This record gives sequence, structure tokens and C-alpha cells, in this order.
Amino acid sequence: MIDCTRGLAGPRATGMLADYGAEVWWVEPPGGDPLRDVLATEYAVFNRGKKSVQLDLKKDADRAQLFDMLGSADLFVTSWRPGVAERLGVDWVRVHERFARLVYTAITGFGEDGTLAEVPGHEAVVQSYVGVTAEQVGLRPAPIYEGVPFASIGAANLAVIGSLAALYRRDEDHRGRLVQTSLVDGALSYMGMMWGDADKAGAAPQIVPGSIRLVSRSFRCADDEYLGVHTGAVGAFGRLIRELGLDDRLQVATDGSDMRIPLNEDERKVLLEDVPAIFESQPRDVWLKRLIDADVAVIPELHPGEIFDQPQVRHNGMVVTVEDSRFGTVEQVAPAIRFAGLDHRPEAGAPEVGEHDGRWTAGVSGQSQGQSQTPTADSGDQYLLEGLRILDAGAYYAGPFSSRLLADLGADVIKLETTLGDQLRAIQRPFRAASCGKRAISLNLKDPELHPARDELIRWADVVLHNMRPGAADRVGLGHEQVRDLNPEAVYLYAPGWGSSGPDKLRQSFAPLMSGYVGLGYEVAGQFNPPMWPIGNEDPGNGLTGAIGILAALLHRNRAGGGCYVENPQLNATMTHAAHIVRQDDGTVLGAQRLDPLQTGIGPLDRLYETRDGWVCLVALSDAEIRRLEPVLGVEILEDPRFASHDARMENRYELEEMIFDVLVQRDSADWVEVLRSAGVAAIVPKSQNNSRSFHRDPINQAIGRIAEVADADGSMVRESAVMVRVSDAKPAPHRLAPALGQHTDEVLLGHGYSVEKIAELRARGSIR
Repeated sequence: MIDCTRGLAGPRATGMLADYGAEVWWVEPPGGDPLRDVLATEYAVFNRGKKSVQLDLKKDADRAQLFDMLGSADLFVTSWRPGVAERLGVDWVRVHERFARLVYTAITGFGEDGTLAEVPGHEAVVQSYVGVTAEQVGLRPAPIYEGVPFASIGAANLAVIGSLAALYRRDEDHRGRLVQTSLVDGALSYMGMMWGDADKAGAAPQIVPGSIRLVSRSFRCADDEYLGVHTGAVGAFGRLIRELGLDDRLQVATDGSDMRIPLNEDERKVLLEDVPAIFESQPRDVWLKRLIDADVAVIPELHPGEIFDQPQVRHNGMVVTVEDSRFGTVEQVAPAIRFAGLDHRPEAGAPEVGEHDGRWTAGVSGQSQGQSQTPTADSGDQYLLEGLRILDAGAYYAGPFSSRLLADLGADVIKLETTLGDQLRAIQRPFRAASCGKRAISLNLKDPELHPARDELIRWADVVLHNMRPGAADRVGLGHEQVRDLNPEAVYLYAPGWGSSGPDKLRQSFAPLMSGYVGLGYEVAGQFNPPMWPIGNEDPGNGLTGAIGILAALLHRNRAGGGCYVENPQLNATMTHAAHIVRQDDGTVLGAQRLDPLQTGIGPLDRLYETRDGWVCLVALSDAEIRRLEPVLGVEILEDPRFASHDARMENRYELEEMIFDVLVQRDSADWVEVLRSAGVAAIVPKSQNNSRSFHRDPINQAIGRIAEVADADGSMVRESAVMVRVSDAKPAPHRLAPALGQHTDEVLLGHGYSVEKIAELRARGSIR
């Protein structure tokens, strides 16, 4: 693989593939990537195990060497702005002409449609554009700088999903494809669980704390430590209320369907006022033991870096120690996904600039998978993943989102539910986001007469996935060994909360609890503040990594044969959101707690500034960007010893921030955006109000398929996130709204040998819906 990326998204994407065993050649400009110092801890993690070569792609000889390298590659990944690859002569058209089997993946800031193409796609600018700044909870009115870079995290995962899907299809037709995604798509991959737009009033109501029988929040305890609680599991709301001694004041459902019962005003007051007061009566450790014993999902809100010492984390192998040329011996977050018998552990740290200059020779990494084979005729009339069959027995969001992402690319996904249905159906917006594009069947697998249907579905599937707690799948005939016996070629994805084994394996797991557990609550809250839930949480993140695990295992099956057990715990996936945090061997934590107390930014040149009439988001990270900024603001930065390097700017951040603020506050936001962009500096007015409606009705977002507009069962138009990674030479899969409970039960059972009469009998006794 050849890596011509920089920033957060591209190196993370290629770094994931390196973590799972790909040979990655990182092409840096002469002198090295200009963000090596700015993103020091991120680069230490995302570039580990790669090889570094320096090439000036403006020179013919160096560009020729790049093409020589591409001749032995399977994948070429870039993160240039639109138009840059064309100017360098390494765009998709020219590369594809020479290497018809090469997959070319392009990650941009704002997408390939030309929207804001001239604006550098930095994380904060994209989040301001999308509207994350209006969504993140803060200690002051919006806009709030988001402390977790989930737009870049999402884009990286989407790029890997698109790349692996294109390689999977290439095994069939030997054709290279262009894969395109962006930081805007990456943000949407997380925001989609909360966002949506519908013509029908109240079609997707906003769920606010205290509106339903659901507790999902952080509580301060008597020792001034915090814990997170979530009652999304069946019966968990009742168990919590009884443990707190409030069951005489709050009605509890006997069948565990609490989330479907609204609260009256008196009950709402109990939930919002009395419950927090009770938690403040005892220390955190007391509450943790009580609620774990009561089988309620609860976690301690840990400070960044503390997660490395947790027993389940160590059991899962989620800490890897490497020698880094800059930081010495450091502990880092390990790769999240486990492939039985195929795991690859990072050993080498990130390379020094040009460490492997001169070591490339033609074919050094071996001939790529059949480069000499001739591609078949254009097969763009098929979905990218046409013919891929997935049985999804998952529930809630994290597990099902994995198969939804593959349904977006054309996979046939059957969602298997109990006759009660997925608990998430009670909250329409996230359920729709997790399950659109699927078929749904509702079966009581305790009924022996449905066992033949279950077994036939297992034989039918290329992939079987679920996220039940350990042991639950075995009890209904969907355990790994049971699936392997019926279908040895199946990929089996298990996405437990904590892991299939270990001291915490039976604990419940819900978003955004895991985010608080790995330290992200403090990351988004800002220095010295109490923890807060991040908007970009682990549910979409777990789904994204699950899709990667499925596709990687399918590629292995194509090339080596045989099914594969893949494990993707939510704990592991959430830790990758905090992968920018590393710990040295003396216990020093690096890369954490950079967001200022007012939640305006992570440095003087990456933050939100007040202007005369509002706010502006300003980002200038490289020396070249800073030189373009200096004359616009009339301030000296790089020649001032206090600000000459990134480390110096961070040490003297408040002095530089004050200098810049004094200038920006003199003019309106729109004026500053115009002059800054004209100078080539990334700037935008951050959103301060929910942007869902305008984003979903944007004709450009709809035109490229990022947003789908479809009719629901009543004929009312619904708009929601659709395809977030686009691949050439493949027909886009039609977007279908999430199915009703049991919508396809008859269709699927008829297709697997059940008669109309038998189906009616099963329904009459309540075994199917």
C-alpha cells in the first residue's frame, strides 16, 4: 500500500491497515510531513509499523518513482484537496490508465462535489460546517469546540471500509476502483444516529433527558468522582429505580418495556432532581458495586490514561508497548479487532523522516494480487457488494450499524429479532439509522419448529453477526461453534460490550458510557471541568470497526479459504477514539486534555474565536498556513521566539490567543471568513443551532447520495444519511427505510421451505411476528 496522506484521517486509515498486517509505504515531502510536530502523539500511533520515503511529487523523477511503487501496490490512499492530485499528475484517471487493478482511495475535507474545495479540510472547520459545534454539550452557549475528532475518525473508517469492499469485489472482476469519502461523511457517520428530517410532524421526535423511562447520564458522587449510568437494557430501568428506593414514586414495567412508557411531570421531576441527589450521598466505588450487582450498566468516568490499567483492557490485549523515536518507550492503544489465529500485533514505532529512502526497489513488496490479470468488462451495473449475504442477530445500535454500512454498498442483510423486537425500536431516529436497507424477520427461536429456519439462514449467510452478552447466542443456536458446524465458510462477527472472556465479560455496555470509561468525557469537557458525554460516541465507532472486521475476514476467505471468527468488543473500539493519548514508561500521559476550560479550542491556531458579531473557527497548523495567516491578521508568529514552533505556541498559547482575539473582535465573522479564505487560511462561521434540517435538504448532499429522500409507509418524505463512501464502477444501492418488525418474516420463511399454512400456525401461537 502507498500512503500519500497527512492529517488525522488519512494516517489513521492507513495505520489501521498497517496494524492488521498490510505493508504501508508512507510517502512524505522532503523534510517530512509538516504536521509531524503538531500531531506528534497521533502520528506516533497512526504511523507505527510503516516505512517512510521522501518524494517531491512536483519533480518528474520523484513522480516516476511513485508510479514505480504503485506498480507493486494493491491500494493507493491520498488526502489531498480536490484538484491537487491532478496538478501533481497522480490523479485517478492517470493512475488508473497505467494500473487498472489498483484501488485508489481519496479522502477530502468536504467531498468530491466541489463544495468548499478551496478550504483546507481541518477537523474543527468541518465540524463547524456540519454543525457539531451546536450539538456538543458545553458549560456555555454554543458554539462548542468538539474535543473528540470524530469527523476524522469516521472518515478514516469509511475509507478503509470502501477500500476493503473494492478489494473484495476486485477478487471477482480484477478491476481497480476509485473510493471517495470525506470528513463531512465521517461526521455524518456519527451524527446520523441522532439526525434526520421528515415532512411528517413529530415523525422523529428529539429524545430529551426525562422524557421517557431511560437514564443515560453522568452523576457526581460524594467523593467528587463521576460515574455513568445507562438503563437501555430490558428491565434495567426498573432495577435501577428499585436499587435507589424510588419504585414507590416511579412506575416500573413488569415486562421490561420501560422505554415505551412516557413519564408524567411528577415522575420526570424525580428522575431529573431526586436521582442525582441520591448519587451524591455515597462515594463512587459504593455505587459501582451496588449497580453492578443489580445488573445495571454503570462505569466510572476515568481520566485520560487511566484506561491503560483496567483489568479487562489488559485481558483484551488493548495496550501495546512500542519504542518511539521521539517519546521513547510508550504504551499505545492496540488494534481493536481480533481475528482468531490471524492477529497481527504492532511492534515497530513510527519511522523517522525518510528512514527508508533508497530502500525501495521494484517489486520490493511482492507482486500485488495478480496485477498482470486482465480486468473483466465494466461491471458497473452491479452493487459493489452484490451477492454478499448477512444474517444480523444484533440489537441496539453498535452491532447492527456494521451490517447497515454494508447494506449501503449492496449487501443483502436480514435482521433477525425476537417477537418483542429490538429495544431500540422505541427510539425511532437511532433505530432507523442502524437498520435502514435491511430485511427484518421476527422469530422466537425457543420454538423448536423454527430451528430449521434458523439453521437454513445460517447456511445461507456469508456473515453471521451479533452483539449479545456471552452465552446468550449459544442458548438460541447462534453460537460460533454452532454456526461453524453448519457453515464452515461463514465469517462470524461477535461484538460484545466488554469481550467474550475476562473479568468484565458479563457487564452491560451502552453508549456513551464506554466513552466516559476510556477518558473521553474529560476530553470533551475541557481542562478542569467535570466530564460530559461526547456527541461522537462509541456506538457508530463500534459499527464502523465491525464492518472493517467483516470485510477483512471476507478478503482472507477469498484468498485463503475458510471462515473466520472476528471479535470486535465495544470497549476495544471505544479505545481507538482515544488513540491519540499515549503513556510513557514513567507514567506521563501525553496527548490528553488539550481543550481549554471554555471549550473554544486545542491551541491558539486551532480554535473558535469571538468576533464583533459572533464567532469564527480558525485553523492554521503548518508553517505554510501560518505564513498565509500572518499578513491577514497583521501579527508576527513564526519570527517571534514565543511562537516559533508548535511546542512554543502551546506553551505560550494564551499570549498568542490574546493577540489574535484583539484583531478578530474588530470585524464581523463573515468579513473575516472572506479575507482569511482569500489568503488560503481555513476559516468558517461555526453553527450555533441544530443544522440537521438544512443539511438533509441540501441538494448537493442529496445529489451525491450522502442524503437519501424516500417515502415512508404513509407516503410522507423522510430524509436520512445514506451512502457515506462512494465507489466507482458500481451501481448505488437503493436506500430503504428501516423495516417494520417482522416485515419480511413471511417472505423469508417461504423462501426457506415453510408453507403458508405453517407460517399462519406459527403466528397464531405467537412464535413469529
